[in-house]
Amino acid sequence: MYYFLFDDHNTRNKAIMSENEYDREICDNCGGIRVSYKGSFKFKIQGKLCDYYSASGTFVISEDFLNVLKEHGYTGYEVADTKPYFGTVTRIGEAVTTKKYYRLIVTGRCGLMCDMKGDPAPICRKCRRKIGMSGFDTMGVSFVPEAYDGSDIFAFEDLSNIPIVSEEIKKVLKKSKLTNLRFVPLEEHEYHFDTIRKESALSALSKGRYYDELIEAWLKYGVVSKEELAEYGVNI
Repeated sequence: MYYFLFDDHNTRNKAIMSENEYDREICDNCGGIRVSYKGSFKFKIQGKLCDYYSASGTFVISEDFLNVLKEHGYTGYEVADTKPYFGTVTRIGEAVTTKKYYRLIVTGRCGLMCDMKGDPAPICRKCRRKIGMSGFDTMGVSFVPEAYDGSDIFAFEDLSNIPIVSEEIKKVLKKSKLTNLRFVPLEEHEYHFDTIRKESALSALSKGRYYDELIEAWLKYGVVSKEELAEYGVNI
């Protein structure tokens, strides 16, 4: 069994991203944005110092966590420096000096995210990102075994920030008593982020806010019909 590795969503003990310098690349087909942080990643810790956080979708691990990964020789990741502070959403406090943290960068890959039938989520053919508001909606996700590179820590090509681990690694991390970990089996992950109402899709059509892959997805998942597309002058 494989698991998404999330933080525990404890509102009292969480990480909040600070302002960071970054480069931004925008796909001229789907409008998808790829952000590359520059320098040490800055974030604020509210509450206790834990071993694992998600700061606005960027995952951060403690030195204790990193040592466990190194001790077992796990593959599929890199780390980068961070600058953590104590603070809240509106306030930055003192720098954290009693515990060291690193940004976790997942390098292992298992191909595209699929539903439980093995049907991949829609992606932009130019930038290979998963497209949003496509109508893709699934209870449980999977990957094609042939697309998995064998790394111990890995992620979907089109959802590359969220780490995936095996049953073995889950047991090791839990036995190490690292804090703020939450394991969600892939087959139990409810993916509803890309649902869209017909009214919203028709509004986008009326404003010309669409591209080929999006139209294909809306047809595939029954968001709009060919007849409705024709009404807006969209030819298939």
